[in-house]
Amino acid sequence: MRERFGSKRSLTILTVIWSAMFVMGAAFLPLETKAEEEVGLTSAFSDLYLTRHLDKKIALHGYTSFLYFNQEGENGSFDQHIFEPFFGYQVNDRVLAKLIIEFEHVPESQGGGNTFAEIFVEQAEVDLVLWEGTTVGFGAVIVPFGLENYLHAPPDNVLVTRPPIMNGEKAILQSTWTDVGIHFTHAMDHLGTLDLYVINGSVAQKKEERGRDTRGANGNSGKSFGAELQVTQLYPGSNIGFSGVIGPHDKKGDLNSWRLGAHALLDTGLTYFRAEYLFGTDEGLGQGVVFKPKRDERGVIRNEQGQTTPTNEIQSPGKDRDVAGFYAILSQTILLPVIEDRLDLNVRYSSWTTDNAQRFNFSEIAFGARYLLFANTHAKAEYQFNKEAGNTTKKGDNLASVQLTVLF
Repeated sequence: MRERFGSKRSLTILTVIWSAMFVMGAAFLPLETKAEEEVGLTSAFSDLYLTRHLDKKIALHGYTSFLYFNQEGENGSFDQHIFEPFFGYQVNDRVLAKLIIEFEHVPESQGGGNTFAEIFVEQAEVDLVLWEGTTVGFGAVIVPFGLENYLHAPPDNVLVTRPPIMNGEKAILQSTWTDVGIHFTHAMDHLGTLDLYVINGSVAQKKEERGRDTRGANGNSGKSFGAELQVTQLYPGSNIGFSGVIGPHDKKGDLNSWRLGAHALLDTGLTYFRAEYLFGTDEGLGQGVVFKPKRDERGVIRNEQGQTTPTNEIQSPGKDRDVAGFYAILSQTILLPVIEDRLDLNVRYSSWTTDNAQRFNFSEIAFGARYLLFANTHAKAEYQFNKEAGNTTKKGDNLASVQLTVLF
């Protein structure tokens, strides 16, 4: 007990020290004028995911993230977290080609080979403008579901970590969600946007299982169909909406996975609030029942299909797995004479279940601060409390982290 408390105390002290170093050091940096900050810079990386037309022939943007993290039970470590360039080319007035590539955790050997980074294509899309306000995209698309998929980039994220309900091994919808398919977008006057899409993979699949799988365990002839409505014109800085997706996840295409979600966002300039709720079912992916089968008259063990089996126990087919949860983020800009409006304080709370019947329940709360050092350059610090409940394995895995992000 003393060892665990000491570990938590060390993480807390570390976070406070790093946060103080960032904020106090930044307070003595010369402040740039607003005009200097805005020249030639992109306001948010999420804008690039949604870009359907460029004002110039060629665009090159991106971001990089460097961090230090220390999680209970693990060694503290520096991490060249990610370098992600965006390349866009306006082929003509109606056609845009764009590419976003992720280089993560450099240098870090992957799979014991000669690859020393995780490399992903996050978006490789060609957008055709059918008429003003209406486009259709082909390729590896960012799947329109909720807001986290668009707002996950470190320059847009007010905290260091992302909501674990939608990222990581315990997520019930894995993002960043990229898949191959066709994406239709229509802008509606005085309302917002409607997205319709069809993609290869299912919502139950992990990142490495998505894409073009014609023969593997996750490949089938079925497709997932989805839609998202974002209402952005009712009030300045607001976004409320609904999402849904359904498609088969098994090789025969008989078992479906589906998710429904609702989101809300309000950004007043000083106060920022964002929340998402989602739920759904993965057919046949719940935990099956293990039972001892009966022997026939000759003492041979057989399964339900009458086939002999070498084991004394049989695993029944999995039940349906019901998942649900939400997260909420609140950010408040602090106005101070010395640092103006460069500091914001942030908190996030998440609660979710990865299998309702099995009571695999989780929650987390994260506190953080973000400081604008220079134009499009942020320093962030965060402490995350994680909690397992129900039938989950209890473990101490709180996390302290600091991060430097640059948007270019």
